[in-house]
Amino acid sequence: MEIVDDTLREGLQSPGMSYKIEEKIKIAEMLGNAGIQNALVSYPSAHWSEKKVTEDIIKRKLIKNVYGLGRAFKNDIDQIYETGAHISLHFPFKYDNIDKVIEDIKYAIKLDDMTTVALVDVVSNKEIIINILRKLKEIGLKKVQLPDTTGNANPVFMRSLIKQAINEIGKDVEIEVHCHNDYGLSIANCLSAIEEGASSVSATVYGIGERNGISDLFTIYYALKKMGYNISLNEQALFELYDYMKELILKKIGVEFFIKNFPIVGENTNIMTAGTHAHFSSVFSQEKYSINVYVGRSMIKKILEKYKISLSDEKLSRLVELIKDVSVNEGKSLSYDDVLKLSKEV
Repeated sequence: MEIVDDTLREGLQSPGMSYKIEEKIKIAEMLGNAGIQNALVSYPSAHWSEKKVTEDIIKRKLIKNVYGLGRAFKNDIDQIYETGAHISLHFPFKYDNIDKVIEDIKYAIKLDDMTTVALVDVVSNKEIIINILRKLKEIGLKKVQLPDTTGNANPVFMRSLIKQAINEIGKDVEIEVHCHNDYGLSIANCLSAIEEGASSVSATVYGIGERNGISDLFTIYYALKKMGYNISLNEQALFELYDYMKELILKKIGVEFFIKNFPIVGENTNIMTAGTHAHFSSVFSQEKYSINVYVGRSMIKKILEKYKISLSDEKLSRLVELIKDVSVNEGKSLSYDDVLKLSKEV
C-alpha cells in the first residue's frame, strides 16, 4: 500500500492558491522529510516554472519518485520526460480518438516503464473505462489511476468499480484511486476502494485541490495505519509540514478558506482552477474561476467575454502567459480585475 502525494500539483488547483517556485521546493523538501516516497509535483506543459521546479526537486533528490502530469499526448509526454520526472498522464475529458491516445501511451511506456495513466470521470464512464483498462493492460501499463473526477462517487460504487476492474485486468496492473470531496466522501471512497483491492491512494495536505479538494494526507495515512496496513511516515515532520501549509493558506487566502472548502455547502465546490477542466464545460459545470499558473485560453476567453472584451488569438496567448508569470512570480491567485488590467498590456 502506498500514498502518492499530490499537494504540489492537485493542491495548486485549490481556489485562491498559488505557489512561488521556492514555496514548491520547500513543500517538496518537507514531504521528503516526512517519508513520502512518491509525489506528483507539477504539470510541465503548463509553464516554464513547472518544468524548473520539477528539475530542481529531482536534482536535489528531495523525493524518491517524482512525477510530472500531462495529457496523454506526445507533446506533453516529451515535456515531462525532458525534466527527468516519471511520466503521469491523464486521458482527455472526452473519450474520443481512444486508439490514438493508446498509441501515445505506448510511446510514454517506452520512455518510462513507471508511467502511470489516469482515466477520467469514472462515475459517468464506467463501461468505457473497463474497456480501456483491457487495452492498457495489453500494452504493458503497470499502474492506472481511477479518479472520481467530479466527486460524484460513493463507497458502494467504488467497491463495484474496483472489483470489476480487477476481474478484468487481474493484479498485473496496480490501481490507484484519487477521489474528490465535493460531497464529503473522498476518504470513505478511497478506503472502500482499498479494501476491494486498490493498492495506492492519492492525497494532499489538508485535502486541498480542485474545487474543494481530495483526500487529506494525514487522515488517509492514519486510517490506513488503524486498518493494519504496513505504512510508516514521520509524524513529527508531517505536523511541521501542516504548520507550514497552514501559514501559506492563511497568508494567501485567509482563515475563511477552511469554511469555503467544506463539502456541499462550501463556496469552493463551485469554483474551477484547471484550464483543462474549463475547456470541457460539458463535463465541468462550474462557472466561477480561480486564476493561477494552471489557467488556460478557454478560461480567460470566457472571463473576457463576460466583460465584452475580445482579443486576437495572438494577444490571448500573450495574456495567458503574462497571467501565469505574474501568478508564479508573486505567488498569488489573480482576480478578474487583475486579468482585465493585464489584458490592456498585451
